[in-house]
Amino acid sequence: MEYLGRALGHVVLNGKCRLMAANQRHQDESVKTMFPRIRRALVVDDAKPMRELIRIALGSFHCRDVIEVEDGTLAFGAANIVSLEDGDLTDGSTDIVFLDWMMPMLDGIACTKLIRSGGLDGFNADVPIVMVTARTEDECERTALDAGVTVFVRKPVSLRSLSAGIAEALTKTPQKVLV
Repeated sequence: MEYLGRALGHVVLNGKCRLMAANQRHQDESVKTMFPRIRRALVVDDAKPMRELIRIALGSFHCRDVIEVEDGTLAFGAANIVSLEDGDLTDGSTDIVFLDWMMPMLDGIACTKLIRSGGLDGFNADVPIVMVTARTEDECERTALDAGVTVFVRKPVSLRSLSAGIAEALTKTPQKVLV
């Protein structure tokens, strides 16, 4: 329970999230077209407010389909959900994955290793993975990057740091830590 309390303390909640989302929508449209379009994102975090904040950040990248789960064990089945909202998404491919490190059952490092191993339906082994975590120790960063995380984002986060993490992951530049 202590972890959940800490995690919630790192997230901007309720009304502030909505206000930040409105401000995010008014950003320069040219920035939105600089990166590849995200059709589907998978967000795996046991804290619902964190999943909501990531969803808001993904909106500025025109993400059309965000699948949210609270545990790593649910991530692999969720990646194969087919969205028929507008008829365009016909497969279970995932364009970007967000993982928390500390989750019950299957943590973010184990999920990363499974994705990078290849052969999982709904995942290209090279899919960008953004780890958003309260683990701030340098050795944790190295462990995550060594496991295959594309971008390591430390909590507390803002829409700006999440958007920067998404942009970094989409351009597949060298692995970087954002604070």
